[in-house]
Amino acid sequence: MNWREHIVHWTQLPEDTTAGGNATEWNFYRREVGRLLAEGHDNRWALIKGEQIVGVSDTQDEALAVARERYFAQPVLVKQVLEWEPLVSVPHRWNCAAAHVSNSCA
Repeated sequence: MNWREHIVHWTQLPEDTTAGGNATEWNFYRREVGRLLAEGHDNRWALIKGEQIVGVSDTQDEALAVARERYFAQPVLVKQVLEWEPLVSVPHRWNCAAAHVSNSCA
C-alpha cells in the first residue's frame, strides 16, 4: 500500500460546513496554513481562537497550556502545522451519530 494514500496536501483540506464546534477555527486554519508554512512554522503548533492565530508554539503541551490559561472551557483549535496531513478514518457508525441531527446519514 502506498503511504501517499493516507495523507492529503494542505491545499486539499476540506472545509467544515457544519457550523459547529471548531468550524470557524478549522476553516480559518485552512486559509492560513499556507502562510504559516511559508513563514517556517512546519511541525509547530498553532493556537487559533475564532479567526485569529493567538500564537505558534514548539510543542503541543505549550500551546495547550496557553489555551487553558487564556480560554479555559472555550472552543479553540490547537493544530500542528503540516504540509501533508494524515487521513483519519472514522467508522461509518460514528459519522452517522454525528450527522444524526442534520439527517444527512443514509
